[in-house]
Amino acid sequence: MTWSTFGNTSLRLWHMTVLRCASWVVLSALLALQVACASGAGLVDHSFEFNAVWDSPDIEVLSYRYGTSEMTNSKLQEQRYGIANQGAGVNGPMLRGEDLYVKWRVKATGQVYEDTADLRDKLPADLTGHRIYFVVRNTQLYVYLITPKRRAAGDPPSPLRKFSHLKVLPLHPNTSN
Repeated sequence: MTWSTFGNTSLRLWHMTVLRCASWVVLSALLALQVACASGAGLVDHSFEFNAVWDSPDIEVLSYRYGTSEMTNSKLQEQRYGIANQGAGVNGPMLRGEDLYVKWRVKATGQVYEDTADLRDKLPADLTGHRIYFVVRNTQLYVYLITPKRRAAGDPPSPLRKFSHLKVLPLHPNTSN
């Protein structure tokens, strides 16, 4: 075997390896694109908000989580500063949450409570432009759906003063739409 034969064989082997790797890269990229498209289909442009300082001054929010989204998890804030956010507003495309978990402490007694609101059957089919909003009053978690629709004159008053101009629907505790 001469050097030129060895060189050609090596070149052919290298070329075949590159082609095989390239085909795997292309297949992997296509699979990743399919996964991204499939998961993107579940994204809905809506909001999750709360403001414990304004709405719930007698409690301290210890932890919260809307659905499976890490964007609304208080753990990073808690790790950095030793206390969870006392207010948050996340807007834009995100996964539709099936539940809302909140853990809080009543300042006067030091008693800790937690509650998970099941939202699966309570949210509208089209959640675009809506807000999921929670308030804690002493030992009770209240969850509301703030619609983008203006409140009509005959509609019941909003339970949330700062959203008095919009139609607000109660979701939790045990309400039916």
